[in-house]
Amino acid sequence: MIFKEKLKSKSKIFLDGGNGSEIAKLGGDMSPAFAALSTINSPDIVVKVHENFINAGCDIITANTFATNRHNLDCLNRADETDKFIVKSVELAKKATINTGKENKIAIAGSLSNFFPLKENEFVPNPKFVPSFKQEEKNYKEAAKLLKESGVDILVLEMLLDIDHSKILLNAALETGLPVWVGLSCCISKFDNKVVGRNFRAEKEKSLIYDENKYKEQPKFLPEDKIIPLEEIIKSLTNIGGDVYGIMHSWFNDSNEGLKIVKENWNGPIMFYPEIHKFDTSTHEAIITTTENEFATSLEELIDDQIQIVGGCCGVNENHLKRLIENLSD
Repeated sequence: MIFKEKLKSKSKIFLDGGNGSEIAKLGGDMSPAFAALSTINSPDIVVKVHENFINAGCDIITANTFATNRHNLDCLNRADETDKFIVKSVELAKKATINTGKENKIAIAGSLSNFFPLKENEFVPNPKFVPSFKQEEKNYKEAAKLLKESGVDILVLEMLLDIDHSKILLNAALETGLPVWVGLSCCISKFDNKVVGRNFRAEKEKSLIYDENKYKEQPKFLPEDKIIPLEEIIKSLTNIGGDVYGIMHSWFNDSNEGLKIVKENWNGPIMFYPEIHKFDTSTHEAIITTTENEFATSLEELIDDQIQIVGGCCGVNENHLKRLIENLSD
């Protein structure tokens, strides 16, 4: 595959942008399981998002499986359709490569994350659908196996924030034998200025706009809501394995410090794809914080020879990436 050749030659590899945020923007079916339902209810929109990123010049597109595993689908009463959702997600990505005439020229990544289904209208994991660690491991292994059998080229682990859940996910992915790229999310803690696994409670720049009087619980990514130094997370995971490490789903300022810690603890290729939107819980709309030029310039300032894979997360559309790709090509 082209990404393997580019990794060896130290060339830049362009990943896609925010699939979930783009699916939502185009009217895809969203739910407490993020964009998972769109694969079945809004397949044309999912294909369109993939096509847009391919036409922008991306080398890799990511199947819409970020929140697609058994415990996330359980909140939709569709856990028994896990195989259907994952197989269909990969089929839609493949369809986009065919529609754009890029079949066998674009790599397809299968996304796996530690995302848990949310309470209705709240950014808090719904305790009714949080599995035991043993069941979580089983669910990740099932999803990873299905992604491999569906024909993805690599597995991208996204939004890893801690050690316990992240280790379970990484081990499940490595069992497939596919290349595994590890995406860590971080923030600079407002408590002590240390770089930690991203945490709503600790981040200085709030990424959610919400009425604090309306919601009883403060938003959190993981059920335990631990604040863990990023260096500890990286050391724990690199001892297990992985082919690429990097920072994703994090603000530019936080990413800058996070990338320094990755480089101090990882000598292999690095990926970097930041997010650029705030989510307004009252309107359920995203506020994009960075223009196309600002995105391209900010990312260019941070990437170097070790950072080979670049793209975007929430809020990053095909125009942001097209500008970045044009700038780097020039």
